[in-house]
Amino acid sequence: MNNEPVTIIGGGIGGLTLANALSHYNIPFELYEQAPKLTEIGAGIGLTEAPISIFEMLGLASRLRDESTRLGRVCFPDKQLNIRRKISAEFEMICIHRARLIDILKSTLPANKIHLSKRLVAINTHENGTILRFEDGEKISARTTVAADGIHSTVRNQLFPRIPIRYINQTIWRGISSSSLPDKFQNSYLEIWDEGLRFLALPFEENQTFWLGIKPAPPGGRDNPETIIDDLLDLFQNFHPDLKELIRTTGPVLRNDMADLGTQKRQWFKNRVVFLGDAIHATTPNLGQGGCQAIEDAWCLAKLLQEYPDDFQTACQRYQHLRQKKVMKIVADSWRFGKASHSKNTLFHYGYRFILTHAPEFVIRRQEQFLNRLDYLQKI
Repeated sequence: MNNEPVTIIGGGIGGLTLANALSHYNIPFELYEQAPKLTEIGAGIGLTEAPISIFEMLGLASRLRDESTRLGRVCFPDKQLNIRRKISAEFEMICIHRARLIDILKSTLPANKIHLSKRLVAINTHENGTILRFEDGEKISARTTVAADGIHSTVRNQLFPRIPIRYINQTIWRGISSSSLPDKFQNSYLEIWDEGLRFLALPFEENQTFWLGIKPAPPGGRDNPETIIDDLLDLFQNFHPDLKELIRTTGPVLRNDMADLGTQKRQWFKNRVVFLGDAIHATTPNLGQGGCQAIEDAWCLAKLLQEYPDDFQTACQRYQHLRQKKVMKIVADSWRFGKASHSKNTLFHYGYRFILTHAPEFVIRRQEQFLNRLDYLQKI
């Protein structure tokens, strides 16, 4: 790569992980982020063993574990917290505040390589590089560009405008409660399906709980910030008082329409531009894998750029070949899971819920093993 820096567009989890991975392989980088500071809007994020293993290789796992909560099992209770099923976690699983994760990722990076308040507005690409134009008027030339700018990627919208965002017609609320779960659910991840709604909860930092509520809804809905807590309490009025207490003792609540980029075939690179994470394979959050897959992308891509320093096309081809099968299965499975959880087809909905609560344990283990496999990286 002639020691020219890799230009990263986007300073979220994927972009910052890539910057760390490039540094690990002594590949220079310059990162451009549209926000005035590196942080994450949101609440918590769950990470499974695969991305934690990558953090291990980056030398960040010790701090990651120190600042997160370990989850030991998954529980499937009903709305009154009667446990239908519980499964011990075979692989490591943690929950951490997104802002803390960003702090960990940026802590090892040189500040002069991170450029803030740099909103990309245009990109022109050719076989030898790209011209990037920012809102503040600056224009730069880049030999290699990585688009890590999320589901609403400016880069993708300009280079691959025919890849549409696919809405699942479900809305998700996220919040952090100052209340904790009942003792029987300590260190447990809760997944509740009832009354056509979903409620998820994870222990979070000291005596706090990260929770998520999901209901069917068309995209574009808005909440009244003055009444949002009361509105959510009304939505989940028939749920256990301990769950409603989580909502009642929550500060800011974040709302998002759930969406992905579908599973149709696409190329992950064009000329000297390659995509990473949600910018090319966004998934609905039903399996909690969006951030995990961006981290895997980052490590895989950095390793291949190091392996093929003078052959960008081969590096990109191998990157897509190694990553797309796993990623697209996750996108499809997550979409299917979300549809089943809120299906109006009673047979389909309860059939899927029966599988969750009664399927042989090896079926659950097989999915867990699939999500945490990193053996494909040995092919590099």
